[in-house]
Amino acid sequence: MKRIILTLLSTITTLMVSAQEADTTIVVYYGYQAIDTITISKSSETYLQIQEAESVVQGITDEPTKHRAIVKYVLSHPDSDGSLYLMRYLSGTINFKKCLPALNERVSDGIMKRLYDFFIAAEAETDAYLAKTAEAITIGKEATGFSLKDIHGNLLTLSSLQGKYVMLDFWGSWCGACIKSFPHLRAFYEQHRDKLEVIGIACHDTKEKWNAAVKRHELPWLHVLNGEGTNDVAALYGVQAYPTYVLIAPDGKVLQWMADDPDTFDLYFDNQMHDK
Repeated sequence: MKRIILTLLSTITTLMVSAQEADTTIVVYYGYQAIDTITISKSSETYLQIQEAESVVQGITDEPTKHRAIVKYVLSHPDSDGSLYLMRYLSGTINFKKCLPALNERVSDGIMKRLYDFFIAAEAETDAYLAKTAEAITIGKEATGFSLKDIHGNLLTLSSLQGKYVMLDFWGSWCGACIKSFPHLRAFYEQHRDKLEVIGIACHDTKEKWNAAVKRHELPWLHVLNGEGTNDVAALYGVQAYPTYVLIAPDGKVLQWMADDPDTFDLYFDNQMHDK
């Protein structure tokens, strides 16, 4: 199934200086797929706007901080090609819904129109996904139970974790957005681990790749490999985009779910704790 999901955007942009020193070629990738190639003069307004936009996130390693800086820049520079260029760092439906409508027509129909059109198409597909997932994950209803062997070979049952908050993290070793989210998720887990359990549910993975990814990225929470048929937890929860997060209350009921939006998820959980 084609997964051009907005909450899955892992856009990598590479700058390659051409043989002519006056020109720069910008190759825009989605994963390993090149979306567009643009050659511009280093003295052009677009190039200067891109350089200015890049300086906004230079040195920022914390993803939520970077996202906030990008959104702020885009909203205050709607007529800059650099704003659209900078959006390749964004993830999360809410961020894109804020930024895309803010860009003026000169930018959306300009030299980076293909990138803009890609974001628009991805947003539409995301909206369709969210609507479908909402049918499978009903907030306020009891979370669908499951039992799968964890990474150590022990049976892990969702119901055994009642009494604590549980976050299901649907991910895959092949998923760039998932890998990118791990530092943020690790910090979130360490902050709340006294009252929260995280279950990483690896999907569309082999056992070998799953084990290697957990070890390589040093993921300290619980881990299971998604099953098939009645043990296909991703199907039970209507998951089609990765990562997708589902938050379950101590009483076993679904509190919230989000696709590729760890910033908003953190804010929601913190508010949930403050309300207690």
